[in-house]
Amino acid sequence: MLIIMKREKAEHIAEKVVAILEAERIKKKITKSLISKETGLSRTAWTLMVAKKNSPTLRTLLMVSDVIGIDLKEVIKQAEK
Repeated sequence: MLIIMKREKAEHIAEKVVAILEAERIKKKITKSLISKETGLSRTAWTLMVAKKNSPTLRTLLMVSDVIGIDLKEVIKQAEK
């Protein structure tokens, strides 16, 4: 059975994933500068995602989660709850 996620739900989950990653970043004392250096993502781009002004790509979420040292699959599961 094919399940199609509505855009609004997908955006809501993406926002929650970013919020979880940001909380983990702060908890682990990882700077935005380090994320920028390791991923090529600008500090401003991440800040805009955290502020819900830009939507992240899957690639961005994968790279940021890798730098933070957290499994993106687990973050998504947590965001879906």
